[in-house]
Amino acid sequence: MSHIESRKRLPMKISWTAVQDQYVLEAADHFARAQALGLECPFDVFEQLFRECHGDEDFAQVVRFIDWANVEWEETALSGVALRRVAVPRPYQHAVDEARWRTAEEGIQDDRPEIVEHWRTAQTWLRSPILIGGDVLGSSLDNKCLVGFT
Repeated sequence: MSHIESRKRLPMKISWTAVQDQYVLEAADHFARAQALGLECPFDVFEQLFRECHGDEDFAQVVRFIDWANVEWEETALSGVALRRVAVPRPYQHAVDEARWRTAEEGIQDDRPEIVEHWRTAQTWLRSPILIGGDVLGSSLDNKCLVGFT
């Protein structure tokens, strides 16, 4: 699972708006433009955060104060207990609660082809969710889920 932690790295601030202002239809071109600003992140993370959330005003409000120049990316495995302690933006809490209920009722899934196909059809996690550390948001939260709560 991907999650974000802050660290001091670049002197120039990179805002959500600055990356969105570089938006072009072709994902690779948008990514190259964002990298030219100094943004450093894996392409998968870039797609989920800056492409799939493009034009989402609710999401923009959640990430508006983040300085993306001071973000470090790390893929980390979290236990189910740790995952239950992750904060979720209020507009998406219902979807997470429903997913937790379904897991409790239907059990844990696996990677059999028919199960993976069900996940595709049901639009559940096929990519690692992206969490952001509370220190990046300036809060006391350990982690907040930005994307990956379908």
